[in-house]
Amino acid sequence: MGDSFTAVPPAIAGLGAEFEAQGQRLAESANGFSGSAFQIGEAFGLLGACDGALQKYQSMLRSTMTGLGRLAEVWAQTGQQLAVTAQQYQTADEQSAQRIAQIGGPR
Repeated sequence: MGDSFTAVPPAIAGLGAEFEAQGQRLAESANGFSGSAFQIGEAFGLLGACDGALQKYQSMLRSTMTGLGRLAEVWAQTGQQLAVTAQQYQTADEQSAQRIAQIGGPR
């Protein structure tokens, strides 16, 4: 026999659940971080207001928060797709087992 491929639906589903959980944790962490990160106060002082550092920081922070939000969504979607894939493998395995049982059934 040559090389073979084996899919383990419970392991795939478990990986999917982990992706979804990590996506949720990332979203929660990002929300907590953004709350304090946007409270800048006088961090840049007068010079920061003059040279645009404050605006650059705010722009970078908004971009970072958008990126983290998108990453959390991608992880959640990946987890959902892995769950679907696991179910498809499981269904295919069950259907194959039924067909094999029919072929080898009572005569």
